[in-house]
Amino acid sequence: MNDRPDARNLLQTARGALVADLLPALPEALRYTALMIANAMAIAQREIEAGDARLRDEHDRVCSLLGERPRTPAAGALHGVLEDYNRRLARAIRAGRFDGKERAAMLDHLQRTTTEKLGVSNPKLVK
Repeated sequence: MNDRPDARNLLQTARGALVADLLPALPEALRYTALMIANAMAIAQREIEAGDARLRDEHDRVCSLLGERPRTPAAGALHGVLEDYNRRLARAIRAGRFDGKERAAMLDHLQRTTTEKLGVSNPKLVK
């Protein structure tokens, strides 16, 4: 069974039509809104293309920083589990847990996570 076009292809086609066909015909007052929509579609497409690998890597790094063994979240639960871990990491940072020798590992994690997120939301910034 051929499931083409997939979500990535649909987003690409819809964004292309928005930018090439609709945007030039829109009044000036609506162009900024249309560009924001096109940008959101491009971000969603990059997220689909990236899959869960970036999130799983972040999950593993946070678990390591917190001294916990990584566990594999159930399908669809990764975002929520990672959100909980990030809240715990933030509390640990505020409590001074990473003021000593673990500081370098925490800073490396934060830099890698930020770079990975920018690679999806605004890839021009990380080139």
